[in-house]
Amino acid sequence: MTLYTSETVDGAVKQALQQLQLDRSQVEVAVLTKPRKGFFGIGARKARVDIKPAVTVNSKQPKKTEKPVTKTTDESATEPKPASVAKSVTTPADQTVATQTTEGPTVNRQAEYQQVAAELNRYLGTIISQLGIDATSTVEVKHRHINMNFKTEQEGLLIGKHGRTINALQSLAQVFLNHKRFSKLEVTLDVANYRERRVETLTRLAENMAREVVATGKPVYLDPMPSFERKQIHSVLADNEHVMTYSAGTEPKRAVVITLK
Repeated sequence: MTLYTSETVDGAVKQALQQLQLDRSQVEVAVLTKPRKGFFGIGARKARVDIKPAVTVNSKQPKKTEKPVTKTTDESATEPKPASVAKSVTTPADQTVATQTTEGPTVNRQAEYQQVAAELNRYLGTIISQLGIDATSTVEVKHRHINMNFKTEQEGLLIGKHGRTINALQSLAQVFLNHKRFSKLEVTLDVANYRERRVETLTRLAENMAREVVATGKPVYLDPMPSFERKQIHSVLADNEHVMTYSAGTEPKRAVVITLK
């Protein structure tokens, strides 16, 4: 599921059709927020729509019996259809998951993951819109991990200083999943390949600080980081023969300490 925003509803729909490379007749449009000009810009908001490919019904079914309408409606309402959900978020990885998981219980579980991922996408979309950020998102569900990638012209605002905004949103996303009783699902939010660039930055930081510890003989206390970034520091220095790492403090100010072995 992907959300689109624009000055008008038609503009948002046009943007979606161009990105999905579909015709208007091939999609279903749900208007989540109507545009509003506001008073001298105060209270203004853009249109926000939810676009998904239209479900195609087999035209041969009505010819089998004169009572197919009720039956077809019930089947379409109860069938999980994981492959269709994968198409709605336009991610090849989701389609791969749906193809590989052919056993009934596994397919049903993946369908539940797809459903909660769609709900999470709407939840975060509302928050990001309230922050005054125009962004579209692509959701990928693979096994027990949800990857959400945002595309926006306001990348710096969405990332925040030292990644504080995107990390805060990721924490909210995990709380949302826990509240929905999907605590085993993990979620990663990304924008403009920030996560990849952050890993490279943390790797350089760990290596530089390790050299400083060896040179001075004194431990180094890094700035507080979220748990997944602390794990990166631990991982980089796990095989270092001269230094060791551990975490100290309490959340949200828990930090990595690098010291001599």
